[in-house]
Order: sequence, then structure tokens, then C-alpha cells
Amino acid sequence: MSLIIRKNTLFLLLSYFISSSYSLLPAPVLACSTCMAGDPTLSLMGTEKTYTGRLRLSADYLQRQERIGIAGFNQTELTERRLTIGLSYAWNDRLNLAIRLPFVDKNLEYANLATQDSQAIGDIELSTKFTLTPETTDMHRHLWGLIAGIRLPTAPEQTDNAGRSLDIDVQTGTGAVVPQLGGWYGYYAFPYFFYSSVVLHYAFEGFEDFQAGEALVLTFAGQYALNHAVALQAGIDARWSAKNQFSDIDDPDSGGFIAFFSPKVMYTITEDVILNLGVQIPMIKQLNGEQTERSIWQAGIVYDF
Repeated sequence: MSLIIRKNTLFLLLSYFISSSYSLLPAPVLACSTCMAGDPTLSLMGTEKTYTGRLRLSADYLQRQERIGIAGFNQTELTERRLTIGLSYAWNDRLNLAIRLPFVDKNLEYANLATQDSQAIGDIELSTKFTLTPETTDMHRHLWGLIAGIRLPTAPEQTDNAGRSLDIDVQTGTGAVVPQLGGWYGYYAFPYFFYSSVVLHYAFEGFEDFQAGEALVLTFAGQYALNHAVALQAGIDARWSAKNQFSDIDDPDSGGFIAFFSPKVMYTITEDVILNLGVQIPMIKQLNGEQTERSIWQAGIVYDF
């Protein structure tokens, strides 16, 4: 697979995550380049108690659009398609390690109909999920623990033909180190299951003196298994984030709170292969300034070796 992913090729394989935008015509703008909602460890690492040596491969695709700015004046619209390949390994029945590499396709359209495009790898993410539940408790019912990770600036900075950096919103990464830390809890009573997690993301400064605001990402999900092949899931994915900064200046059209209603269907093809299809629908929006986030369409597959 090449590092540069072309539009309408690899991105038509599956479905998964993100997009954002903001505007001032040709100049670099302050924007939401690290918008996120949901817990990626939910599908990649699973929620059940793992067994030592389990190796899981996942592929997730997401598409999202966002508008930022005033229509007819300085509004921009960003469309992003993202295919993320993930690999997780259960070191033992308590420690899971994972790596996720996104391939990103972005299109940014300005109010004057000018556009910028980029296709490249994104920032790689390393994460771990640790189970802290004591052996003395009923681990078949209750599991809880810590989530920790770090996003590394592996995405190349995108430039135009003259060598000028593209808008921060159309970059496939932010050029920043982003550590993450949080906790999770799962309750299991087949055919029901409940899961929740809270994770804090803190971004250091990256490309073009851009620094994303710290973000708190919350996930609450309930699942009901119709049978051993089909399960229905519904949940809330929420995000609160501080305002982004560009050269230490706050972006007024960034940050705030948003909550998505997230229904999902999961189908077990074989014992080792699971498909999932879902959507995140924005329900509660208390975002700063002029921001409009649309529904996020997702699809994915996981395979256990």
C-alpha cells in the first residue's frame, strides 16, 4: 500500500472517521484539526476479557463533513475520508497493546469556491488498555481499567506546488505529539452489555504554530445480542474541547461541546470475523462560534488471528 492514497480508490473499501474546517480566504486559518468522538479501542481491542496472545487486525473507514465560518463570507467546508488500519495484541489477560495508522483523503472548499486537497498517511497512534479489576471480583460481569496512548506526528506536512504549507485543516496530521489518558468500565450480562470510557487528549504545538485545544472524549454504549451472530448497539459519543490556538491566538470558531447519538449494527461472519456499520448523529451542540458538524458514517471489520 503506498503512502499516498488516491481519491475514489482505497477509500471505497470500507467506512470510518473525521473532518473539520474554518476560514479566511487564502491565509492559514485556525481550525478543528483534531476533532474526534468515540472510543477506537472499543472495536480494535474489544471489551471482553482477552486471552494471552490474541492478535486482532481491524480496518475502519469514516466519512465526515464540517462547516466553519459565516456562509457567503468566510465559510469553509471540509470533507474527510479516513481509512484506519489497526493491530492489537494481548500481552496477557490484562494488558492490550495497539497501533493504528490512518490513510487520509481531505478536500477543503472556501467561500470563493477555491479548494485544497491532500491524500497521505495521518498521525500514527499507539495505545494500551489495562484491566485493573481484582481477581477476587466477578470478572465475568465487571471489568474496568485504564486507557493510555500517544499520537505521533508521522503525517508529512502538505504543501502546494510553490512549497507553501496548505491550510491546517487540510493537513492529514497536525505535526504534534498528543498524549492521552483515561479510564473505562464494562458490565456484561449476555445478551446485554454496557461500556463507558473517558479519555483526556492534550496536544502540543504542531504545524504552523497550531495547537489544538485539550479535549475530553466520553463514550457510553449499550449492546443487545439478538443471537450469536447479530448485535445491536446504541450509545452516546461526546466531546468537550478547549479553543484551538494559532501563534498563541485563540480561534473563536473552535472548541465547545458536542454529543452524538451512535447506533451501530454488528454481524459475526465467522468466529474470528466481525463486521460493523454505524453512524454518529449530532444531537447536542454547544460549540463556540460558527461551527456545524454533520453526521459521521462508519463501517469496519475486525479479524482475530
